[in-house]
Amino acid sequence: MPSIRKKGNNYEITISNGYDSSGRKITVSRTFTPKDTWNEERTKKEVEKFAIRLEEKVKNGYNVKADNITLEKLSVLFLEDVKPPEVERTTYYDYTRRLQMRIIPILGREKITNINGHTIKEYSSQLRKDGIRLDGKSGGLSEGSINKDKAVISSLLSYAVYEGLLSINPLIYSGKRRGRQKASKEYTVDYFTIDQTKWFLWALENEIEIKHKAHECKRKDGSKYMVKEYTQKWKLPIKWRVFFMLSLFTGERRGEVISLTWEDLDFETGEVNTEISTVCVEGKVYHKDTKTHASRCPVVPLFVMEAAAELLKEQKKESLQLGDQWVGYKGSKFKKNFVFTQWNGQQMNLGSPRHEFKRLIRIYNDNVAKSEEDLLPETVTLHDLRHTAASILISNGLDVQSVAGVLGHADPTTTLNIYSYFFRSKNKEAANIMENVLRPSPQNQNEQVI
Repeated sequence: MPSIRKKGNNYEITISNGYDSSGRKITVSRTFTPKDTWNEERTKKEVEKFAIRLEEKVKNGYNVKADNITLEKLSVLFLEDVKPPEVERTTYYDYTRRLQMRIIPILGREKITNINGHTIKEYSSQLRKDGIRLDGKSGGLSEGSINKDKAVISSLLSYAVYEGLLSINPLIYSGKRRGRQKASKEYTVDYFTIDQTKWFLWALENEIEIKHKAHECKRKDGSKYMVKEYTQKWKLPIKWRVFFMLSLFTGERRGEVISLTWEDLDFETGEVNTEISTVCVEGKVYHKDTKTHASRCPVVPLFVMEAAAELLKEQKKESLQLGDQWVGYKGSKFKKNFVFTQWNGQQMNLGSPRHEFKRLIRIYNDNVAKSEEDLLPETVTLHDLRHTAASILISNGLDVQSVAGVLGHADPTTTLNIYSYFFRSKNKEAANIMENVLRPSPQNQNEQVI
């Protein structure tokens, strides 16, 4: 039976929980504080109810220590245990950032035993309110950001289960009432159409005449003068041509393309060996495994490798001209250099390709496109070259397993989830095949009769 002892305005409840290996008695004690509004009879009943519930928890093997652990305290233990290399640096940074920005300020004082589906529902509602964003933009957070926050909280509670603080993660079953879940919004992506992709490739390989309007300039002494309208011939540097070609024809992610060295390119077979990726976390650059921790060797067309060979010659020439300023490899080890570098041989900055990609689209639209239909969509991002590759492969009949292999998806289900729209567009083609097989045209039927 629980032992109840009054201590001032509070009550101390003690539960006996057997003996340890040394024969010493194990006890669990908790303090109960009644509300000021309760009378003596109500207080007595509430104390007894609390004592009975505590005894049930102890007898059923429940770790009562969890009753005093807040989500903030649990997060400290969690982050200490999952430090890199236990998880990727990018993942650890994302955990830390979400906890510091929102989760702990809002839910940090909640006891982990009190967190349930309702708690998370209220938390999600708060994140949808205007003013919650830290970037000053209006409106609440996107559903994607909210779901990522919820995933972090769920990871914390799963960690509590692993540590024996909780018997089950309550969020695993939240949202599964009535045996069904709310249908999620279909994942959609931006991409170039086949015609737009051809225009993009044209822009990579051809000179563009940039038209400069007449404008006013200022001299060093402050006087002004007019510059007449003129045309300048411009062509994308070979470095960027190769970068965008490899991005398109391999479907690789930006960090994977930036990580390529000359040793990864086979100029005879056209194979591009992809083993590592580059990420930037809190201003520091790191190399890590690819997203799926697996290497792959996509094959690119001959003209892409010819352009890469041209870039290699140019890079060797630049390294000789720079002399001691070249920080990359030299001589017999030259092929250990990154394919895409800064002016002095250092690895290219992760942000550079995005800026050059947008600049190319802007130059093409302003100087080449003759109508609205000819414009390259400015909403398309560098990463959308990967989606473009997928759409072209799928629309031309490549099966999902092969597409997953090209894109480096560990599970073809991921490919189906992301590109379901492209696969679904082939439903009409499938219907025509079934009709032609099972219901031949009248002409074919006559031929069969004859």
